[in-house]
Amino acid sequence: MSAERSAALTRALTEFDGKHTAPLERFASANPVDSELLTHLCDDAASPDRDVSSAATWLLKRYGISGRQLSPAQNAALLRLLLAESGWQAQLHVLQMMGALVVPAAMAAPLLQALAAHASGGKAFLRAWSLQGAAVVAQQHPSLRPAALKLLAAAERDAAASVRARLRRTREAFDWA
Repeated sequence: MSAERSAALTRALTEFDGKHTAPLERFASANPVDSELLTHLCDDAASPDRDVSSAATWLLKRYGISGRQLSPAQNAALLRLLLAESGWQAQLHVLQMMGALVVPAAMAAPLLQALAAHASGGKAFLRAWSLQGAAVVAQQHPSLRPAALKLLAAAERDAAASVRARLRRTREAFDWA
C-alpha cells in the first residue's frame, strides 16, 4: 500500500470517534477496496484501541466484504473478535457481516457459545445480531442447529423490540429456524 494511502487510512481510523462516520465515509469513497487494503483493515480490526477496531470493522462492513475476498486467516481473525473481549461496536459490525463470512469447523462450537453469551448480554443490538450470527453458524454447521434453535427460542422472551424483530428476520431467512 502506498505511503499516502496508508497515511489516509491511519488518519481516517484515528479520526473516528465511535459515532461520526464522516472520516470513514471520505476514505471509503476515495479508496476502492483491494487485497492490500483488506489486509490492513483486518489487522486494524484486531487493534487493542477499540475505536480503531470499530472503525476498521465499520469500513470492512461498508465495503461489503465477502468470504471470497478474505483469506481464511483474515476470515478467522474477524470471527475471533466475537470470542475476545473486543469492543461491542466491532463485534456488532462482525455480526452484521456474518452472512458473508465462512465459519471454520474448529471455530463453530466456540463461536456458538460466545454468541449465546452475547445473546444474553446487556446490549440489545448485540443480542439481536447474535441470533442472526448463531443461525449463520448453524447453517454452515448443521450439527449445531439444535443448540441454535434453543438460543432462538429463548430470545422470544426478550423485552427489546430490536431483538424480536431480528429474531423474526432470522426465522424468515433460514427455513430450518
